[in-house]
Amino acid sequence: MKKHFFFFVLFIIPLFSQQKLNFEFDYATFRFDAESKYLEIYYSIQQSSLLPHKTDSLYAVEAQISLTFTDSASGKVVQQKDWKVKNEVSDSLELGKNINLIGVVGFSLTPAKYFLNISAVDIHNQENKVSFKEKLNLLPIPTEKFSLSDIQLASRIIQDSENKESVFYKNTIEVIPAPNLLFGENQPVVYYYNELYNLLTANGNIDLHAFVYNASGNVVYSKKKSFSNKTESRVEANTVNISKMPTGAYTLVLVATDSTASKKAFSSKKFFVYNPAIADTAVRQMGNSDFMASQFAILSLEECDHLFAKSKYLAGKKEIDQFAKVSSVEGKREYLYKFWKAKDEVPETPENETFTKYFYRVDQANQKYSAMKKEGWKTDRGRVYLIYGEPSEIERYPNQLDSKPYEIWQYHNLEGGVIFVFADLTGFSDYQLINSTIRGELRDDNWQRRVVTN
Repeated sequence: MKKHFFFFVLFIIPLFSQQKLNFEFDYATFRFDAESKYLEIYYSIQQSSLLPHKTDSLYAVEAQISLTFTDSASGKVVQQKDWKVKNEVSDSLELGKNINLIGVVGFSLTPAKYFLNISAVDIHNQENKVSFKEKLNLLPIPTEKFSLSDIQLASRIIQDSENKESVFYKNTIEVIPAPNLLFGENQPVVYYYNELYNLLTANGNIDLHAFVYNASGNVVYSKKKSFSNKTESRVEANTVNISKMPTGAYTLVLVATDSTASKKAFSSKKFFVYNPAIADTAVRQMGNSDFMASQFAILSLEECDHLFAKSKYLAGKKEIDQFAKVSSVEGKREYLYKFWKAKDEVPETPENETFTKYFYRVDQANQKYSAMKKEGWKTDRGRVYLIYGEPSEIERYPNQLDSKPYEIWQYHNLEGGVIFVFADLTGFSDYQLINSTIRGELRDDNWQRRVVTN
């Protein structure tokens, strides 16, 4: 729940509702030269989440963003940047509007595995800050076959722009980023930008297919265009109308094939739609055995491993052992497809309800239970939430004088009523399971002794 603070500045700035710093970012990589890639970071800060400050006759909000790229193998910082974002207005009421301050910064990086650390802080309220850590695996751009860059999603694209001074200008186009990846009733069109490379290696003409998959793996949009391979590279800037798509998570997939279909290149990007007025009705259904049309068919090897790691809570030992023996990306994609298909609660419908519900819980666990740079689904509370769902009741004891912080989760509908007890034993908000009355979980009827402070 967001906390709201109210304040006056010099008794002049009107009343504002202060909220947690609303900072979003996204990124995409493109070819830079034969040995490096160009990574663009797109960011936005909602100005109403910043504390206004009066300077002379103007009112301003300011934030500082800090970013580092660390080589995951050596631990060495290879790129670092700090910069300020500022907006000044003459009318303080303008700063209370939910306007996003959007920008982009770019970096040249050698293909490797990196950790990206990015943070933002309100310059006039240092307690209002957020930080994120991402793993980046920058793969080399193939030279022997054609390939696609990452997909950049945008709120607007201006073709044949003359505004060459714009930070969003590239290849005669202005691409205004959408760092929150959210579209819908206020943004009914998804704009996207993509680059294609090494087209001269293709056999004949190239077909570029654009698909949009919903969270159940069903195709809800498709489009195809063809062009010749007479140039080494080209830019693709296009749109998808999502005004009739119901609220949910979607994936845009671009697939390029040559005329013989002997060569293929893929690129994908997840985005979100908020259309509360649109009913979620059945969409085009995949064939039950049509694995190639499913969302699993486009996963990379790393994505397959990460997806199964999140799925392990629903897997038995035999399934875990079987997956560990699969080494090829094709085999892992097919295994995941069959794994989740077998767990579909209602196979008669086009949606895989089990998959959708489970990964909704994964997202919720990451939002609620992340701790010590550990993703929420990896924590004990996250695991219990994923397996058993939302508790009937939660008793929280965060600030007791004689005990460490702990929580008691109650499930009234499991085995006649069960509890889970989690405690912050380390003081770093990583609540560990110390007792449960459900069969198969850790049980310690004397758990109280572990939370008592000396």
